[in-house]
Amino acid sequence: MLITPDPRMCGTCFTPLEAHFDGFGLLPPLYEHPERDELWDHEAQPVPVDDRVVRTCDFCERANAATAFVTRKAIIGITPTGETQFWTEPWSACETCATFIRNRSPHLLMDRAVALARHPLTGGPLDRPTRTALRRVHIKPLFTKFFEAEPSEVRHQGGDA
Repeated sequence: MLITPDPRMCGTCFTPLEAHFDGFGLLPPLYEHPERDELWDHEAQPVPVDDRVVRTCDFCERANAATAFVTRKAIIGITPTGETQFWTEPWSACETCATFIRNRSPHLLMDRAVALARHPLTGGPLDRPTRTALRRVHIKPLFTKFFEAEPSEVRHQGGDA
């Protein structure tokens, strides 16, 4: 039986946190900030999600997520170090990304995520080889799993969505 971790946000910045399990899922989850271009300036302080949560689009990383999606199937991956990664729900989406999800347009969603990605050091756009690698290695596998998990839309309702 799959154990679904309770949603948590960071008590410092109010960002939703991701849950990570050890290879066997025997220990409680480790909650961490989601990966992003720039490094976080503080350690995650897991607290239950409430109305202070700050939602950004989980697909293009833009602010002001308008809606959210849940999946019928869990999305789980194994990191190169053997750690089990469990992508928590809901998946927040801005209106543009939500439209691509509703229309079942994974390639348009991937195109947007890659086009809006920024270089972690300069903050500028990525060069073509880096965009290609980002899409092939990171974005396409995850977004494919997301669509295969049969997403359905739910609206954000305070901190509970």
